[in-house]
Amino acid sequence: MSPRITETAETAETAMTDVSKLRAFDPRIHAGIPQFLEGKGFSPEASEALLELDMALFQWRRMAEKGEFKGKVLEGVTETLEPALLQGLLSIAQLSAGIGRPDPVQPTIGMVAEVMAVDPSRASRIVSELVSRGFVERRAAQEDARRSVLAVTPKSRKFLGEFTLSKWRILSEVFAGWEGEDIATFSRLFARYVSGILAVVSEAKDVPSEAVKP
Repeated sequence: MSPRITETAETAETAMTDVSKLRAFDPRIHAGIPQFLEGKGFSPEASEALLELDMALFQWRRMAEKGEFKGKVLEGVTETLEPALLQGLLSIAQLSAGIGRPDPVQPTIGMVAEVMAVDPSRASRIVSELVSRGFVERRAAQEDARRSVLAVTPKSRKFLGEFTLSKWRILSEVFAGWEGEDIATFSRLFARYVSGILAVVSEAKDVPSEAVKP
């Protein structure tokens, strides 16, 4: 096993130890939840596994919010982009490719603001910086020349290619010690989990505002 893979395994073990410490430090985090899950029909073993999953996801969210994973990926890319600019560029690429949408779209600042969950003025400043640095260009919309849309540039495509390769170098190390069957099972179950979350969120959005009352 390579030193890098050993380091990754040790980091994962440390993270799980931190999760256990967090639960032991403040048992209120899951106070009453085992009983709630039991009332929903989950076995004690399933409930314990769900609580461990919850804490592991907490660790992942914290890493994501701090930008640790993306920061590691950027170490393998020649160009440097600040977190907000990186998120803006990824949002534009996501919209252009139609990821998370029925079809690709011509990105606008309003769409970028929606994907990034920021106000349009903030998105406009991010886009302007990406344009000035040569990652994005403004174009007239095909169906309406009066409307401005955004497009990635060759420089941007080169950066995104390096970013993707760097990401997969890291992920290949993360999964290097896994059996192929375990990877397939993890992929299938995680996709099922994400689909379930999306369905619940979508249902919540469809509920009329007057129906959501205490």
